Amino acid sequence: MSAPPDPVEAIVAFLAADATVAALVNSRVYGVELPQSQIQSMPRKSIVVRRSGGGGLSAGDRSRVGLSLPRMDVFSYGETPYQASRVDLAAYGALKQMVANNQGACRLLDTQLAGGPIDLREPDTQWPLVFRSYLVAAAEVAVS
Repeated sequence: MSAPPDPVEAIVAFLAADATVAALVNSRVYGVELPQSQIQSMPRKSIVVRRSGGGGLSAGDRSRVGLSLPRMDVFSYGETPYQASRVDLAAYGALKQMVANNQGACRLLDTQLAGGPIDLREPDTQWPLVFRSYLVAAAEVAVS
């Protein structure tokens, strides 16, 4: 049996393909962390998606149903707190309206807001950011 598809990669692809998000961040939607190549240009409008602890229950952990509900944080960066909020609202709008879709080998079914928005500054750099947490319903079996 092969490894399940990566829902972080799928959410990154989903957000990058959304017209409202892309109009703000261009192609700067990343998984896990900002690439080193982008740090010199920051702060600017960008999104980082990463897993967060305390995720939802996984049906796959309890049965043979291949469905998981990982919890993910979506970090929205901007040049100012206002710009970070604009990026956050665009990502929120896209994820709130998501219907079942395939992103690569991953079948995304739904997202549910789990917390936020929270306005912050990156601790080390003081870049403005807003983050929200979501539960992402994703199939654990790859689609073709």
